[in-house]
Amino acid sequence: MAARTPLERRLRWAVAGLAMLCAVLVLVIAAVLIYWRLYLLSPSAAPFTRGPFVTRLGQTSAELAWTLPGDRQVELVATAPDGTTATARGGRFTGLEPGVRYLWTASVGGVGRAAGSFHTAPTGPDAPVTFAAIGDYGSGTDHEWAVGRTLASEDPDFVVTAGDNSYLVGAPVLLDRNIFEPLHDVMREAPLYATMGEHDLFYSNGSAVAHALHLPNDAGRYVVDYGPVQVVLLGLDDGPAELAFARKALAAPGPRVRFVVLHRPVQPGDAILPLLRRRHVAAVIAGHLHRYERRVVGGIPEFVVGVGGEGPGAAEFTKPSPDAVVSRLDYGSLRVSVTATRITYQFIDERGRVLDRYATG
Repeated sequence: MAARTPLERRLRWAVAGLAMLCAVLVLVIAAVLIYWRLYLLSPSAAPFTRGPFVTRLGQTSAELAWTLPGDRQVELVATAPDGTTATARGGRFTGLEPGVRYLWTASVGGVGRAAGSFHTAPTGPDAPVTFAAIGDYGSGTDHEWAVGRTLASEDPDFVVTAGDNSYLVGAPVLLDRNIFEPLHDVMREAPLYATMGEHDLFYSNGSAVAHALHLPNDAGRYVVDYGPVQVVLLGLDDGPAELAFARKALAAPGPRVRFVVLHRPVQPGDAILPLLRRRHVAAVIAGHLHRYERRVVGGIPEFVVGVGGEGPGAAEFTKPSPDAVVSRLDYGSLRVSVTATRITYQFIDERGRVLDRYATG
C-alpha cells in the first residue's frame, strides 16, 4: 500500500476535524434546544377566549361561564377552606356550603388554565355583605381598566352595573374590549349583575349584552338576592313597566336590606318614590349622568355612578344636579358595605382614593 502524501494526510485530518466540529455543533444545538424547551419557552397561551367568569351565586350554588374554541372539555373544580372539593356540571356547582369562599380552577386537557374564587351567599340575616356599583363604563379606555383593577382589589361579593355596559353600542364584536377584558380580574371573583342603558339597547334591544352576561332577560329587569341583601334591577328608567315590576319585587317578603338599580336617575316627584319609601329601600343606584353624585330624592339616598370609564361626553350628560350633596367628575366606583347595624357607602376613584363617604343606621 502506497504511503499517503502530505496533502492526503492534511485532507484526512481536515475531514476528521470537520466531523468532530459537526458533532460538537449538533451537541450544542441539542443542548440549546433542550434548555430553551425547559427554561426559556413561554407557557402556551390560555385557551379561553372569554372568561371563565362568575355569573351567579346562591347559598349552595355558583355558576361560571366561558368561551372556548373547539369541543375541548373543561373540568371545573371548587375547593373549600377545609379542603373539600366540588366538581361543576355545565359550569354549575351545587351542594356548596353557604357563606364560604371557594377557590375554583378550570382545567383543559389535564392542565389548570384559569383560576379564581367566589363567596357563596350567607344565610344569617345579620351577615356582612360588600358589593360594588359602576355605571357608564364600557368603553375599553385606560380609565375603565383602572376602575376594573380597583374593583378587583376591593374583593366585593358581587358587582352591579347601572347600564351603558358597552359604547357606542352593545354589539357582540365590542363586548370583549368593553366588558370582559377590562373587568376580567373582578369577574373571575364576583358576578356582574348588569342592567341596561341606552347604548346597550341600541343594538338588538339589549339581547347581545344580556346573552353575553347570562342575564335573565334582555331588559335587565330582575332581582338578585344575596344573604340579607336584595337588589332590584329595573333597566332603563322608572316608567310604568318598571314601576309594575318594582311593586311586585318589593312586595314579596325578602332580605333585610333592599336596593334599587336603574340607568336613569330617579327625580323628585317620580311615581316610584312612595313605593321606595313604603318598602324602606336603602338607596337607589343609577348612571346616565357622567358624574358621581350623592343626592337625597324624596327622602331616599341616591348614588349616581356614571363614571366607570366612558368620561364626561356631551355637556347635557355632565351637568351637575342642582340638589346634589356631592358631585364629581372623577372616574371610580361605589363600594357598599352592609352590616347588622350600618350601611356604609364609599366612592373610590381609579387611583384608589376614597373621595366620598356616607353611612346610615
